[in-house]
Amino acid sequence: MSFARVQNVVPFPGASRARAILQARDPEILQEIAAPGIGAVIWQRKPLPEFLDWIEALPVSSLPQLRTLVSVDAVEACVQAACDRAGTPLGPMRDMLASDIAALGFITSEVMRAPLLHLRLDVVTTDACRRFHIDNMTARMLCTYRGAGTQIAQPGQEQAPLDLTAGAAAILRGTLWPGREKTGLLHRSPPISGTGQSRLLLVIDPGADYRPGGAVH
Repeated sequence: MSFARVQNVVPFPGASRARAILQARDPEILQEIAAPGIGAVIWQRKPLPEFLDWIEALPVSSLPQLRTLVSVDAVEACVQAACDRAGTPLGPMRDMLASDIAALGFITSEVMRAPLLHLRLDVVTTDACRRFHIDNMTARMLCTYRGAGTQIAQPGQEQAPLDLTAGAAAILRGTLWPGREKTGLLHRSPPISGTGQSRLLLVIDPGADYRPGGAVH
């Protein structure tokens, strides 16, 4: 591994358990999800202050929502259409959101070798997925654009989770990850019920089974 700013924030637990977390400020860190022992990889990003101010100021009703199966080259258009439906104001910040989601879609497609993507934009105002869990799939990309980020924890250490920051892009292995390694890393949506907070969460799943080092089947 050649990333100068890679930080292993959780020790490697051994070859049979994929629980280590790697994070860096370089998008290539996301390729490391297929490395032995890795349960999650995090591309640490700091959104522009003007973007954060814009998205935090939007009414909840103007936040785009979307659930679709889409080819990687159509992601940006789908997000713009979702913004149209929600009445998200036109302008450079909306275009930045759509193009960033398209970029994360492209990265997910490359990392997971998936030309089709299950794309979700969820507006969260309750304690959705409040229990720590492992997703029943091969792997999943998560990025929170507004509000508190996803929490990641080791089994038995749920009281001290790692909180993803707004804009951070993470890929987490799921229970269907191929091979003999068992994925043990847990995650959940942060509890926000009663706080008045709202979240805009991006979820990207491969549209077909992912096999590291192989083709899509």
